[in-house]
Amino acid sequence: MAVAIQTQMMMEERIDSLTAPTAPSSACIQTQMTIEERIDSYKQLGYPNGLFVADDGRLIGMWIMGNNYRVKSSYYGGYPHGYLKRIKSLFPDKRSVLHLFSGMVDTDTMPGDTVDMRPELNPTYVDDAQTLDKVPVREYDLILADPPYSVEDAKHYGTPMISRNKVMKALGNKAISGTHVVWLDQVLPMYRKAEWDLVGLIGMVKSTNHRYRLITIFKRK
Repeated sequence: MAVAIQTQMMMEERIDSLTAPTAPSSACIQTQMTIEERIDSYKQLGYPNGLFVADDGRLIGMWIMGNNYRVKSSYYGGYPHGYLKRIKSLFPDKRSVLHLFSGMVDTDTMPGDTVDMRPELNPTYVDDAQTLDKVPVREYDLILADPPYSVEDAKHYGTPMISRNKVMKALGNKAISGTHVVWLDQVLPMYRKAEWDLVGLIGMVKSTNHRYRLITIFKRK
């Protein structure tokens, strides 16, 4: 009788192990989502759809953010209202987010760890994005970057102007395959084609007399 009960229990445990759901890894999710699926996820927000897949397979688009000038943190250079919500909708599969040049980023909308040179802003890591010596970059599958766009902007923050090349090199040395980098800037940063695929380009403007910016999406090979 005891043997029969034990056998039954072993069979039930075996069935449970076959049917119980398992949490997919970040890398697994990344390989499953196509550009088309990311756009479909974005469409769920209800914004006018300005995204499409180009003939070369890249995500191409234009976002007109409108006249809502609110920045939740009231921080100079903060993301426009709705920006993080839109980015989050494009990457619903990502589980570990890192904010470079974080300032006072809204981590309620886009939870994640932060990197900044200024300790008074209480970032997760006080570090230089050009080296990332103190940051375990390999642990993150989505990295958002919004660097100073000019020497004048850097002076406003009280920091030296960064070398975009060095930041991309540091990320390339440390990020794992499948990691996406979303880079908001007024220029297309230089990158090594041996390390990165350029998978998306989205133009962004708020309204009249505001800077035109470019969202560049890279994927680590």
